[in-house]
Amino acid sequence: MIPLDDFKTLPFDKKCDFITVFADYLIYRTEQENKFYLYYLAGYFVEVCYAPFENKVLGINAFDSVNELGPYLDAIQIGELAV
Repeated sequence: MIPLDDFKTLPFDKKCDFITVFADYLIYRTEQENKFYLYYLAGYFVEVCYAPFENKVLGINAFDSVNELGPYLDAIQIGELAV
């Protein structure tokens, strides 16, 4: 799999291809009119910002810090987990 630093240097279209083929979808959130999709890819996370009204991907952000997962924490439900 491709390391984080190498993924960040890929051209935009190659990042999209890589996410489509190799990334695991986790969750999405909505902020203003945009949707942010979170994926996991070989030890790091990839966030895709999508504008539904424009039918366009606005940006791709790859990171490995759990501190950047804050916006998704409200959507995670752990009450149903069996312990």
